Amino acid sequence: MTNGSPERVGRYQVRRELGRGMMGVVYLAKDPDLGRDIALKVIQLPLGASDSERASFEQRFFSEAQSAARLSHPGIVIVHDVGRDANTGALFMALQLLPGRTLDTLLKDRKRLEWQEALRITRRLAEALEHAHGEGVVHRDIKPANIMILPSGEPKIMDFGIAKIEAERLTATGQFIGTPLYMSPEQAQAQPVDGRSDIFSLGSVLYEMLTGVPAFAGESVTRILFKLMSSEPEPPSVVVPQVSPAIDNILRRCLAKDVSLRYANAQALADDISSVIGPGTDGGRATTATVLGAGGTMAAGTASPLPIGQGSGGLQDNWMSLETRALVGSPARKRSRQALMVAASVLALALLGWLASRWMEPPPVARRITEAPTPQTPTEAPRAEPSPTRSPPPPPANRAAELTIVFEHSLKGGVFLVSVDDLRVVEQPFGSRVTRKIVGIEMRKGQLTETLEVMPGLRNIRVEVRWDDNQKSERSQTFFNPGSRLRLKAKLGGIRKNLSLEWN
Repeated sequence: MTNGSPERVGRYQVRRELGRGMMGVVYLAKDPDLGRDIALKVIQLPLGASDSERASFEQRFFSEAQSAARLSHPGIVIVHDVGRDANTGALFMALQLLPGRTLDTLLKDRKRLEWQEALRITRRLAEALEHAHGEGVVHRDIKPANIMILPSGEPKIMDFGIAKIEAERLTATGQFIGTPLYMSPEQAQAQPVDGRSDIFSLGSVLYEMLTGVPAFAGESVTRILFKLMSSEPEPPSVVVPQVSPAIDNILRRCLAKDVSLRYANAQALADDISSVIGPGTDGGRATTATVLGAGGTMAAGTASPLPIGQGSGGLQDNWMSLETRALVGSPARKRSRQALMVAASVLALALLGWLASRWMEPPPVARRITEAPTPQTPTEAPRAEPSPTRSPPPPPANRAAELTIVFEHSLKGGVFLVSVDDLRVVEQPFGSRVTRKIVGIEMRKGQLTETLEVMPGLRNIRVEVRWDDNQKSERSQTFFNPGSRLRLKAKLGGIRKNLSLEWN
């Protein structure tokens, strides 16, 4: 055993650890039967799961892993094998071992890529996604960390078959899944997804490759999701003058918030990229900074009217939000462009004014409930019955959710603190009672319950316990629907006094 790593998992001989993530650990291992090195991903089962839950998790894991193993494309990492270790019961995937570096490490070093290289990589990735989607497999977590760039410059997508399993595992516990910087709006709202969600994420990756900054950057998860749901990123051609407006058009279709207005499939995206950089040479790489001009001659750095990518539905002509535009070929597009621009400008100014008024003075994300609402008495005047022909109005979209936090501990006393999105809402001293004495040692038990009102949306909950000279804290993220009621159990116990959070 080396540095805590197992010596063997299944038939594979573990050499050393390569990395860790939410789903498990990746090892460099050797397949003794075939005499080759592989990347061995060992999956962590949900903690505290019952036997039936573990069996269900394993069944989903094998189903998704086998679907990923069917994929055969140069742009997708090969899944050699899946299984369960007979001794420990650990689930594992044996993956193709790749030289190179992930795209996120490359971007950390280079900040951004030349637009030709960024488009070439994106086209390869789109072709790989088209293959996967054709096999009924959606990745769900396209991001730079899941893209390997080989020494040859060719990209490969990693972790097919993993994201859906993790989504189901975390959703069941009320936690957050996905990478907010690259996730699609429908993922952020926990709606069903298809291949067009991967296209949105790939567009977000392309934007960062071109500009060096994420399309929807923010100081917190809440800010990121606010931008993702309500604003458009600055056109790449404005951030980097070398980028053609034609690339703006491609990105705008990828990043349409309305899923029906995105590229219908990944191949259409790849075709439109080929319309900009051409079929390419040297294995599909763009070797010069030139694109075809309107007359079919080579024009350095130009972006004159370009041919339409086959099956793309046509490149759009400006960066306006697709939600305010008509689809190509619809009667609405025959209106005067000037009238459209004026109307769009008025709408945009009104929207910006409304967003600014809400953003400059936002309501507090949470507050402590100090008094229970007064119950109605029988002497109150009866309320008017709603009209039989009308349904009662739905609750307002900003109706606060209710969060009850139950803190259990074995300490003599201390201070319990809760923050929501870094806003401190609870700072409560606590104590306990002696339940029994063993050899002169007092065994204590205490419980504290706090109830909060939390504004709807994705929130970051931080629980902290301070006692004597000690401090423990844990964080969890979850989405609060308007009017919903959630319960979070915080427990501090054990010899090391570990703090754990559990949604129930």
